[in-house]
Amino acid sequence: MENKEKKEQQFKKLLSTLPEDKRNELFSRLKSVSPSEREALIDKILSTAENKTKAEPNRQPAPKQPKQQPKKQQKQQPKPQPKQEPKVVNKPKPQPKPKTEKPKTDPKKKTEIIAVVSILVVFVGICLGIKILFGDKMDAKVEQIEAAAATSTAETTETSAVTTESVETTTQTTVETTPAPTPTPTPVPVALKEDHPDLTGLVIVIDPGHQATKSAKTEEVKAGGKTKAGATTGAVGTETGVPEYELTLDISLKLQSYLEGCGATVILTRTSNEVDITNQERAAVATSNNADLFIRIHADAANDSKQSGVKVFVPNSGNYTNSNSKWGDDLGNKVAESIGLEFLGTKSTDVYTGLNYANTVPSFQISLGLISNCDDEAALVNEDNQIEICAAISQFAVGFVKN
Repeated sequence: MENKEKKEQQFKKLLSTLPEDKRNELFSRLKSVSPSEREALIDKILSTAENKTKAEPNRQPAPKQPKQQPKKQQKQQPKPQPKQEPKVVNKPKPQPKPKTEKPKTDPKKKTEIIAVVSILVVFVGICLGIKILFGDKMDAKVEQIEAAAATSTAETTETSAVTTESVETTTQTTVETTPAPTPTPTPVPVALKEDHPDLTGLVIVIDPGHQATKSAKTEEVKAGGKTKAGATTGAVGTETGVPEYELTLDISLKLQSYLEGCGATVILTRTSNEVDITNQERAAVATSNNADLFIRIHADAANDSKQSGVKVFVPNSGNYTNSNSKWGDDLGNKVAESIGLEFLGTKSTDVYTGLNYANTVPSFQISLGLISNCDDEAALVNEDNQIEICAAISQFAVGFVKN
């Protein structure tokens, strides 16, 4: 783990020397490949940078040489002319012009110039190496990697502070970005397990957490409460660099397919990453459709990269306060067991806008794992595990089928 952290520090240090557009391109590429390919590419980049650094000669400044001053030229006196006969005048012979020595370059300045040129060559070599490695697959996106070597900034997120009771106003270290449009995942029919339940008649609203761009709109966390951004971009995976908003939509589309295969009517609050939908507006989708279940899908981050697990949040007000925690424990245990993670419990709270404004229907916000932890992230990006999550949620939904 120490080697891994050391390598991560070296990579961040290297990224901090790159221009923003190059950092963005690099992070986009890292996100587009598998974890094993990503690790190999990072190793190759670090190796290239290290070799370039070692190749730079250790140049000692040459000993200072005294400047040679041009010798003073002696003016040649014209030779005395012999007396001539009157009327005969001898012109004096032309004198040669004194030679001027060219000033020599200061050895110290020459050494400094060579050192500067060497540094520029190494920097250009690194940039070209990255371009050669990733070629046309690099795109203008990485904003992030939303400043990619990444300057950590404090952003109030709705779901990424699990270690501090996951309040929406908790400050979380995230990477700010202005992402380029990302492709919306294409829904693919998901094969049902043999023991899938019958959810005919059930209306389920799924909210894929976050969106590609932080909302310019503001909203009250609850009626009369403090205001905040209507929606944020969420966390970023520590290994793959996957944005939370992309991961939640990918899983939600699979969940929609699975639940519809079980007979339920499923409505998504968003089907694209390039939207601007506030959390109040998402809650309104659930209440206006009189949902039997409202499930908000998230994948949070913690300040401690070793922290791992599934957690559920429920509103502490509304029509179902006596049942919310019990239901939340059932949902959390089923999902955690399906992908082999620990269940961290259910938190009854009023800090999530999307839950506060949907407390007239059974509402749940589930953090499927912490993508600040490399093991949790690996579990959540695995497609087989994503299907297991869908199956677990379908089993939880059985309790809400109206007889």
